[in-house]
Amino acid sequence: MSKEDINKIIEVAENLEWNVTIDGEYFELSKFSPAGQDFNIGIDGVEDIDSLVALLYERYLNFDVSEETYLWLDNSGHGQNGVPYDMKDLYNDMEACQEMILELYKELDIIL
Repeated sequence: MSKEDINKIIEVAENLEWNVTIDGEYFELSKFSPAGQDFNIGIDGVEDIDSLVALLYERYLNFDVSEETYLWLDNSGHGQNGVPYDMKDLYNDMEACQEMILELYKELDIIL
């Protein structure tokens, strides 16, 4: 991937308050959720902007809000490790994370 393409990706992502870390074909994207959760996704196999956009959309489609919520619940059904305490609030925050992925996908798709 060209330096110019990388700079475009970083610019779009940073305008949406995402942090980008790149290691070869691996991109890690991180951002705080509306509830203040440190949310990140890793995308491997990025060869160019087209592949990043396609892989990001795939992550959006496969993001299971219920499963992601469940991962952060303790055995009593409450959020742990700095996520919202109430299950409903955590679920809503995970929905917001899914929407953040979609928003980034749409903005990157525009530059194609």
